[in-house]
Amino acid sequence: MQYLPQSLRRAERALPEEAARELMAHGIYGVLSLCAPDGAAYGIPLHFAWDGGDKLYFHAATEGKKLDCLQHEPKVSFCIVGECAVQAPHFSTTYRSVILEGEAGLVEPPEEKKMALHLLLAKYTPGEMKAGLQYAERALHKTQIIRLTINSWCGKHGFKTP
Repeated sequence: MQYLPQSLRRAERALPEEAARELMAHGIYGVLSLCAPDGAAYGIPLHFAWDGGDKLYFHAATEGKKLDCLQHEPKVSFCIVGECAVQAPHFSTTYRSVILEGEAGLVEPPEEKKMALHLLLAKYTPGEMKAGLQYAERALHKTQIIRLTINSWCGKHGFKTP
């Protein structure tokens, strides 16, 4: 997993790697960009959990457009947007974002599916872990987990204008 701030056209907007990791760990949602079988672009906002390494996890139903797209083309992009505020008097916006590129696929091993669901529960409903884990166990057969293996990533931010 390579952090590539040098890939930005405006290098001064590169988010320090530690701040980018913080956004990956605590960001609320991101947009998964996929290629549909007919060649059309498809983007969908999703909750996610990061394993702290090179993997992100999403949950999904066992059928649908996301899965059709992934079966067609596993190369994806995922954009996490942190705080964002319009700075109207300056015709600008302050923001933080991270863009990840990699390959996504379905998780098959039950142990990894449970681990991913645990990560998602710990992130979004930490006070409800016991009930959440029980629910996840009951719903495991009708829940699909998507794993995004990150190849490269970069964080970016907009400045506050004085």
